[in-house]
Amino acid sequence: MVRPHRAFLYECWNAPEQRAARPGAGQTVGRVRGGSQPAPSRRNLVFKLGWQVFRTRFDDAIDRGRFRRAAWISAAAATLVLIGLVVLQVVFRWAGDTAVRPTLAVVLVAGAAGLLVFACFPKATSPDPAATINGRPVRPDERLAAREPVQPYFSARPRPVESVDREAVLTDVPLVQRALIRRMTRFGPLTLGVALLGVTALIVGGWHFVSTASTIMYVFALPGMVRLLGRTERARLAALAAPPPPEDAAAPRASRRRDPLGSKIRLPGE
Repeated sequence: MVRPHRAFLYECWNAPEQRAARPGAGQTVGRVRGGSQPAPSRRNLVFKLGWQVFRTRFDDAIDRGRFRRAAWISAAAATLVLIGLVVLQVVFRWAGDTAVRPTLAVVLVAGAAGLLVFACFPKATSPDPAATINGRPVRPDERLAAREPVQPYFSARPRPVESVDREAVLTDVPLVQRALIRRMTRFGPLTLGVALLGVTALIVGGWHFVSTASTIMYVFALPGMVRLLGRTERARLAALAAPPPPEDAAAPRASRRRDPLGSKIRLPGE
């Protein structure tokens, strides 16, 4: 079942292609839904769609109990670091003699410590059933979860889903989304903590601006993950809109593995 707000986003995304196929496509159309709202850009649409998927599927990928436990432990660690830094500042004046700069440095370092501790704790849910190979659990990854015929549908430019790939897209997209949400909850606090440490070093005077910018630039990878999450949902909506393959259609052949890494043993049917 397609949610109404996601269907509207998918409709807005494909609106340029639909207008191009109609007569008078050269005319500029600046509003959708009867002119009540301005037509949003594609980057904003896919980001908004990805954020909605993140909030909707958060409980499927992240264990709330583990999340709260990690939050409490990271808050306790940040508090201990804050107390220790205040004592060190009073005794050694490591952040300077002014009032503003030491306060900012202490708060930023304590916040960075809490975020780094939070990133180190496992928060993902256990897959049911557990994915194993020879009895050993397999860590899910977005590139391993999506098969090679499905990955082109996650590109920046939308493309219609073929009927033969419809079931594969509907099967792989939830796995990719769950892996992306897990990576965002782990990679997000880690990059934010490192960025806070870089800003603290710049405030105290230990680093140059270029070194600080190199630590902050990793934060900009987070919006890219949200957009990728939106592109996976866009592919799922396109697969739902695609007609099912005919019953007499031949099953798609398994594509050859192009990656030279990994096992070279062929499984039955490959």
